[in-house]
Amino acid sequence: MNFHDTVRPVLIIFQLFGQFPLQGVLACNPVHWKFRWCSFQTILSLVLIHVGLLLCYVEYDRLKVIGVNADNLLGPLFYLDVVLIMLLLLRVARRWVSIVPKWEQVEGLDVMQYNAQEYGRRSTRRIRLVALLLICTGFVEHMLSIAKTVYVKVDEARTCHWDYSNLSEYYARRTYSFFFQRVPYNFPLFMFMEYANTALTMAWTVQDVVIIMISIALASYFDRLNARIRFYAMVQVVAKEKFWCEMHEDYVLVSELLEQVMVLCSPLLIVSCGTNLYLICYQLYHLVRTEKYVIMIAFTYYSLFCVILRTFLTLHYCSSVHEIASRPLKLCRRVPTVSWCVEIERFYDLIRKNSIAISAMGLFRLTKQTMLTMLGAIITYELVMLHFAQSTANRGIVKECSSEEFSFEPKMQSNVD
Repeated sequence: MNFHDTVRPVLIIFQLFGQFPLQGVLACNPVHWKFRWCSFQTILSLVLIHVGLLLCYVEYDRLKVIGVNADNLLGPLFYLDVVLIMLLLLRVARRWVSIVPKWEQVEGLDVMQYNAQEYGRRSTRRIRLVALLLICTGFVEHMLSIAKTVYVKVDEARTCHWDYSNLSEYYARRTYSFFFQRVPYNFPLFMFMEYANTALTMAWTVQDVVIIMISIALASYFDRLNARIRFYAMVQVVAKEKFWCEMHEDYVLVSELLEQVMVLCSPLLIVSCGTNLYLICYQLYHLVRTEKYVIMIAFTYYSLFCVILRTFLTLHYCSSVHEIASRPLKLCRRVPTVSWCVEIERFYDLIRKNSIAISAMGLFRLTKQTMLTMLGAIITYELVMLHFAQSTANRGIVKECSSEEFSFEPKMQSNVD
């Protein structure tokens, strides 16, 4: 099974959230996958982007009233970040058709037919399992966030003796008051706002899943080259010049595919690393705070687990491309002296001088060392966030039973015990 057949079910799930708007993903031939501005998928994606911009402005306007602290700063940053991610995913979808021919050229190589069934099945299983795991954990995290918010709002109404007859209307007016102050409340509009918020939140997960799927596929291609080299490295090849010349050409083709894909996905990778770094620091900051509700503590721990899992898998599979692509250096050293030739020398020098790795627009390369570097950055920025929290401790605090935060206050109960 080729890469596009493997990722087709995952792309269909993406499109349920308005992400990766490609037409024709149900078609078996990826050549028929097209990007059109005048399509339902693209229009839905653009609508969600505009909703995200609106919510970003609302959060910014709210912080101008109540003040900024280390906690509520996430509001506008969240919507600004997910809008940027959706724009980058839109860019990748629009240009994806341009790299399909190169992808098919690599998958059509003779070396890719070597144990194709075994490697294809392994790669397909890994891509789908990781994608399903991250999508499910991300969706559960958002549902837990909604449950936490509903619980807090209900407890707030109980504490402030606010009267409400319809829970969904009360929740909608307290959460989306900026919208329902101007538009009469109705349940379908409320559900659309919830869907838009869910789709925007899932953009965090989608960006990492896209990067991981591409990384697993590219690592699998290099692994097939290595399997072929490993077999012939220990025996004397009759047509050794021809064999190593073919390995050289195939390696170059896979490397060119990696370069073309990263031209599209490098900005997405930079945003992914920055987002995950900030989210880990943000959730760690919440661990040192005393939360009022048990459900908020549970959400904090689960959200921290999700972002650490997502970050680890992204860095692990991206760095595995460099690790597997560099493996022929060790394999070539095992070649017997009698089998050594000029083509092996050229192939060896190619790998040694051009260290292949997933690069983020040339700013940094994803290797095993990157994971340790990011761990050090987390410790540094966590200290910065704690200092920022101390310096803004008296800002952005909304008093209980106040309408400042969302500009809506329900009616008081007629009989107060």
